[in-house]
Amino acid sequence: MKKNIFYPAVFLLATLLSCNDKKITAADVPKPAVAAFNMKYHGAEDIRWITEKKNNKTIYEAQFNLDGETREAEFDTVGNFIQED
Repeated sequence: MKKNIFYPAVFLLATLLSCNDKKITAADVPKPAVAAFNMKYHGAEDIRWITEKKNNKTIYEAQFNLDGETREAEFDTVGNFIQED
């Protein structure tokens, strides 16, 4: 019975430790990324930022509301748009 609990617990712990998302303030986001976001998503509200590593690059993800929908968009440090979810 202990084995049945042990392996899922180890998997959960490894997943949590590998998660590298970090909440940050808008002041911590590079100005080019914020400027690109503001141009692309004019009128966005309730903007929250997180940073994460993808392929050894720092990515800035904005989570926000626009036109009644919750959205996410990613930018790199120089303001290049990466993707929207």
